[in-house]
Amino acid sequence: MQRRGFTLVELMVALSGGLFLSIVVFALARDTTRFYQREGRIASATLAGIVGFERLKADIERAGYLSTPNIQSDPLVCTKVDSSAPVGLRTLAGLRITPNMPDLSGNAAFQLNSGVTPDQLVLSGSYTATDEFPISEASNGTNIFLQVNTPSMARLGYTTASGGNNQLALLQNVFGATPGQILRVKDQSGMLYFGQISAVTGGSQPSITLSAPFPVQAAGGRTCGLRGYEMGSSANVVNLVRYRVLDLQKDASGAAWQPLFTASQGATGEDSRTELVRDQLKADGTTIAGTVDVVAEYAVDLQLSVMGQVAKGVSSLAFASYPSSDWDTYFKANGTDDRPQGVRSVRLRLSVRSREADRSTGIAGGLYRFRVSATEWARVRTFQADVALPNQRRVQW
Repeated sequence: MQRRGFTLVELMVALSGGLFLSIVVFALARDTTRFYQREGRIASATLAGIVGFERLKADIERAGYLSTPNIQSDPLVCTKVDSSAPVGLRTLAGLRITPNMPDLSGNAAFQLNSGVTPDQLVLSGSYTATDEFPISEASNGTNIFLQVNTPSMARLGYTTASGGNNQLALLQNVFGATPGQILRVKDQSGMLYFGQISAVTGGSQPSITLSAPFPVQAAGGRTCGLRGYEMGSSANVVNLVRYRVLDLQKDASGAAWQPLFTASQGATGEDSRTELVRDQLKADGTTIAGTVDVVAEYAVDLQLSVMGQVAKGVSSLAFASYPSSDWDTYFKANGTDDRPQGVRSVRLRLSVRSREADRSTGIAGGLYRFRVSATEWARVRTFQADVALPNQRRVQW
C-alpha cells in the first residue's frame, strides 16, 4: 500500500519560501517599529515644545507687572538712576530683547547650521508674587518696614506662620533668599522708587534693607521723596526673568542638569544639544543660584520681533525685527535713550528639534530640519504667536 508524501525538493522549496516570507515580515516589523519610535520622539518634542512655549507666552504677558516699562523715561520715577546703579537697574524695562545672544558659534551643531542665531529675552515684573505689600515706615530711606496685619501678608501665610524662621522663609520666597533682587516702592502720591535689596528680615517687624537709600523728602526741599511714616505706600519685588537658547553642557549653570545629559548620551548630536533655559537675574546682571530651569529640551532657535509706537505722539504702530531701522528705537545697546515702553505686542517663534536624526537631507528656505552631523538632520517643530502687552498701555509718554 502506497502513501502520499512530499519529496525532499518540495520540502526544501517550502522551507525556503517560508524563510523568505519571515525575512520580509521581520524587516517590515523592524521598519514599522523604527517609524513608530521616530514619530513618538517627534511627538514628544512637539509636546515638550508646546509646554515650554506656553510658559514663555505667559511670562511675556506679565512683562512690566508692578515694574516700569522704562526706568529711564518713566515720569513716575522719583529719581532717575545713573551710571553708578547696577546694570539691571539702570536698564530696567518691561522687556529687553538682545539679538544673537548668547554666542553659540562655538557649538558644533550651530557651526553646521550657519545663519541660526537665537535671540535673548529679559522680562521684568513681579513674578514670585502678585501682591503689593503695605509699608508702615521708611524713615531713613534704607529700611522699608512692612505692615503685618494686611491682606497681602495673610495671603502669603505670614500672619499664621509659627516662628520667626518660618516667617523669614516666606518673605525670602518673594524678595529673595540671597541679596541682589530689585525692590519697587510706590508712595502715597504714586511716585515710584527702585533699589537693590541687600537683606530681608522677618519677625514682628518685617523689613527690606536696601544697598543704597531711597531719596527722603525734607521740608521745603525736593518735590518727591519718602516722608518717613509711609502709611498708604506699598512695596513689591521686581524679578528679572531671562529666556535664552543655551548649551548647558558647556555652561557653568548646567552642572545641576548633568544627570539629564548622562541619561540621553550616545545619540548623534547629543554633545552639541541646546535647550530653552529660563533663569532669574540679580540687579547686577548675574544669575540667581538655583533659578536655572530647562523650559524646552532640544530648542534650536528663539526669534523675537515687536510691534509698537515708534515715536512720541505718533499713533500708528510699526513692526520691527532685527536689524530693521526701527529696532534700535526700541532697544538701544546703552538702554538709556530707547523706547521699550512703546512696544505693544511681541511676536515670538520657538523651534525645537527631535532627539534623533532621522533624515539624510536638509530642506532649504526655512528651519524645517536641523543638521546635527555632516550627513544627518533632525526634524524641527516651530511654534509662533503674537503676545499683547496690555500692562504697557497705561503709559502716555
